[in-house]
Amino acid sequence: MKKALILCLSFLILANVVIAAAKSPKLNTTVGIIQSINPTDTTFVIKKTGIIKFIADIFHLFRVQKTATLTIITTTETEFKKKTTEGVASGTFTDLVVRQKVQVKGSYLKESTTGKTSLKATNVFILTPVQVAMKECQTDTDCAWCGNTCVDKDTLKNKMCAQVMPPEGYDCQCVLDHDCPGVIPTTITSPDGHVTTLPSCGYCKKILRSGPSTTHPATSTSEIIDKTCLKACQDKQYHSGICRSWPITATAHYGCNPKETDIGWSTDCNVPQGLLGVGKTCCCKNQD
Repeated sequence: MKKALILCLSFLILANVVIAAAKSPKLNTTVGIIQSINPTDTTFVIKKTGIIKFIADIFHLFRVQKTATLTIITTTETEFKKKTTEGVASGTFTDLVVRQKVQVKGSYLKESTTGKTSLKATNVFILTPVQVAMKECQTDTDCAWCGNTCVDKDTLKNKMCAQVMPPEGYDCQCVLDHDCPGVIPTTITSPDGHVTTLPSCGYCKKILRSGPSTTHPATSTSEIIDKTCLKACQDKQYHSGICRSWPITATAHYGCNPKETDIGWSTDCNVPQGLLGVGKTCCCKNQD
């Protein structure tokens, strides 16, 4: 009888251990402002806001080390959602922008060597509204002549255009604009802290052929090399590769620097669909 009781208790203890091990780790939710983004290992750092920051400040007041910043680790299984000007939509890591407000759900991890705490995200919700798309056009290929008027190609279906030649000396182009009603502008921050506001909408307009171009070939649909920029350059016998980016404006410097070779888009250097007003390309370079 005694042996049977001991066996039964042992079985119950073992069952509880198995159940505890099978349980998912506790999920925590935090809100913060993105401070920096690391696209290489798909992590980003947030500065906590609201009650979380208040608690951190209280700890700091009493000289207890409680940082208000937190590193967020994302994986291929992390679900991204974003608030847009038209509602809520699914998102990706590339939708993240410095200074955005985000809500993150996940489980805390503590490094055994440094003692630093990070959060492995299961869900990331971008609370700062993200523009869905530009009005009318994104590149010149979205525009076409209808008689002597430059219009969005999508409006030409079942439409009769006047049988006249386009105005001489003009091109039908997509003109980007920064001041768009109902669209919250997107900004990018350079390593030196310079903030650039990206164009948030575009309109098809007739432009004098001698005038400055407002678009760049790198904003059009392009084939993406199935390698990182560095690996693609090394395969072409170059020493290094760097991703160059620029805002799409009439006066911006486009593409690679002197002594660099432009090879186009790579897996880690491209303009995702829906990200507007910015150009990127992979530039290869040999040692000086």
